Amino acid sequence: MNPSSSIITTNVSIDKIMTDLFNQWGNFLFHTRNVLFPVLIAIVLFLWPPVAIDNIPGVYFMAIGLAMIMIGQSLRILAIGLSYIVRGGRMRRIYAENLVTDGLFSHCRNPLYVGNVLIVMGFVFVSGNLTGIIVGSVAFMVIYRLIVHSEENFLSAKFGEPYAAFCADVPRWIPRFKGLQETIKNYQFDWPKVAVKEYGTIMTSLMVPLGLIAYKLNLANKMDDYQSLLIGLAVLILAAYGFVRFLKKTERLKPMR
Repeated sequence: MNPSSSIITTNVSIDKIMTDLFNQWGNFLFHTRNVLFPVLIAIVLFLWPPVAIDNIPGVYFMAIGLAMIMIGQSLRILAIGLSYIVRGGRMRRIYAENLVTDGLFSHCRNPLYVGNVLIVMGFVFVSGNLTGIIVGSVAFMVIYRLIVHSEENFLSAKFGEPYAAFCADVPRWIPRFKGLQETIKNYQFDWPKVAVKEYGTIMTSLMVPLGLIAYKLNLANKMDDYQSLLIGLAVLILAAYGFVRFLKKTERLKPMR
């Protein structure tokens, strides 16, 4: 046997084993994400708790975190409002009915996941704990990379050449902003769809940093100065959440398309 052929065969076998392993992990994480992810976030914040707002670096970390949350949530809102992709899975497994390549998906293949990563990283940045920031950011980037790996294999197997062309043209993670303004102009933005599909995530994106900021102010003995404001904001957010949920459940609010 040719030694080089043996090496090639071994490398192919190792690549296949690794691909299958990554697929298994990606599918597992996708399947359990609704329960696992909040638990992981809670664990990170418990093991590396928020630090008091009592220094300039802490304020910078918080500002960066809030900006990341805002950008991440904006990406999700744009993706859903312009051209929603039905990739929420079926029976909690990776599934897609159609290959969506328009709307924000013509600028980034995974805008919803990019938004998720930014939101979660924003939470740990707001906490201000440097170890938590590093561990949490790396952990969730790895988690979403595994999920995307499994999704890409599924989509490649289902859609073949059209999906390969889509991947060759559109970046996986960093959005391509060229032509974005034109894309937005060409769509009637579906605000009702954003409301009914995204109200839970929006509520979480607002309430988690609000709670973290309250905790940090309490550690710095500054809570009394902001207590009324924070409680008012919390009540407003929860009231808006409850109102949109009522409209959705009673079918008074429906997507435009």
